[in-house]
Amino acid sequence: MDSQLIDAATDDKVDEFDEDEIFSIMDNVEEKVKDDAEKFKITPISNFNILNEYGISRLQEADITNVSNVLSISRVVACLLLVHFDWSVTKVHEAWFDCEEKVRKAVGLIKEPQVCFLDFKILDCDICFESFTCNMMKSLGCGHPYCINCWKDFIDTKINEGPDKCLALKCPHPSCTAAVDGDMIHQFASEPNRNKYDQFLLRSYVEKNKNMKWCPGPNCEFAIVFQPNGVNKKLDVACLCRYSFCWNCGEDAHSPVDCEMVSHWLKKVSESKNINWILKYAKQCPKCKIPIEKNEGYMHMRCRCGFQFCWFCLRDWFQCDSESCAGYLDRQPENFQEKIIEGTKRKEAREYIDKYTHYYERWVTNELSRKKASENLEANHVECLSALLGKHESNFEFLNEAWLQVVESRRLLKWAYVYGYYLPENEKAKIEFFEYTQGEAEAVLERFHHYLETKLHKFLTGEALDQFEDFYLKLIEMTVTTRNYFDNLVRALENGLADVEARSYSGIKRRFSEM
Repeated sequence: MDSQLIDAATDDKVDEFDEDEIFSIMDNVEEKVKDDAEKFKITPISNFNILNEYGISRLQEADITNVSNVLSISRVVACLLLVHFDWSVTKVHEAWFDCEEKVRKAVGLIKEPQVCFLDFKILDCDICFESFTCNMMKSLGCGHPYCINCWKDFIDTKINEGPDKCLALKCPHPSCTAAVDGDMIHQFASEPNRNKYDQFLLRSYVEKNKNMKWCPGPNCEFAIVFQPNGVNKKLDVACLCRYSFCWNCGEDAHSPVDCEMVSHWLKKVSESKNINWILKYAKQCPKCKIPIEKNEGYMHMRCRCGFQFCWFCLRDWFQCDSESCAGYLDRQPENFQEKIIEGTKRKEAREYIDKYTHYYERWVTNELSRKKASENLEANHVECLSALLGKHESNFEFLNEAWLQVVESRRLLKWAYVYGYYLPENEKAKIEFFEYTQGEAEAVLERFHHYLETKLHKFLTGEALDQFEDFYLKLIEMTVTTRNYFDNLVRALENGLADVEARSYSGIKRRFSEM
């Protein structure tokens, strides 16, 4: 996987090596990355990193330290500023140096305490209305005192109401905007709520950062840091939990098609889960043949090409006879020309439905196959084979590589069918080239997937174990071959099939925006 996990490594460990040793280690790592890239045909430069909770916390602490040192303020105040400015260090610096007083007012930072209470003085709590000595009261810099128990209840309540309430918590006084800092929250919150507050703070660091997102995979706690590098421009990212998604739109990874095409397709799928939707709500304009959705109650349709027609009979609206149009649908065309037109309409409608059904069925089938392959990947066949053959589990890593390739290839093939659906019908050369390239990749994948499943099933049941060495060599070869075929397919599609010469090519985007 072309990514790295930022984990529990500390800066202190660097001190254990001298400069020459560090450069030597870096050179060895770089050589190994290049060797692996050549072996597996991958790009050694990643445009994303994967962070666990500790890695996120280290970055967060580094930003707090930065603001604290540069502005000469405490860490708790620096944290309040970063929360207010969505964890943008740059925005904090710019706003603070532009007008410190304005920032203090917006965040609720009191520069000088308003009042100092004597220990023996008796004060009334404005929440519970009871009287306490000063040592039982607590106030922010604003000078509004409340008893310790009321502070505890207030803070616990706000934490339980969620991050929006507790991360920018203000003084309980209705007209006061003084900020409650993290130290005070930790002092008075219950232990479960202290932990909850810390989690809210950590999650806000990810959720407010435009270059960072939580992995949407089920039960995954990793975060992804996306770093465009000018070399690897792909938007698909793959987490360590093996879930892949598009950084831009958040949908499942969908290369080689772009987000706009995916949006159109998913909308169509959502609306067309029952194919009868097409028959009920979509008809082709009799003039330009673009599918039209009926989204109003009346039958007077106006296409984007300007043609106006009747929804029922599909004739020119101004030539539609209401009496004959409302008649029984078994009405026969009056002349030979009309028969030809009627036959053409039915044929085109049928072709439209058949085309959608063809691509939709293959899109769904490949997704089901991908999920099944993912289940096989998680089934831990390696442990079983290790016991059967008496070898260490590390000797069977090639199986995981093979299943990962099947999963990725099924995903690519699934979205390649969407690409094919939106190819303009008048681009015959591109369609032929696409179908050939896709067909070749699909045939290789089918052989690879079938060989992996059938052979593995035999070995897992204890059959033909003496053939495992041959299986090992052949599977590695098939894994590399499949990867190469799909790399070629993806490159061709991402380049818009640019290698194919076709006249009057107007682009796929225009096509799918009309369908």
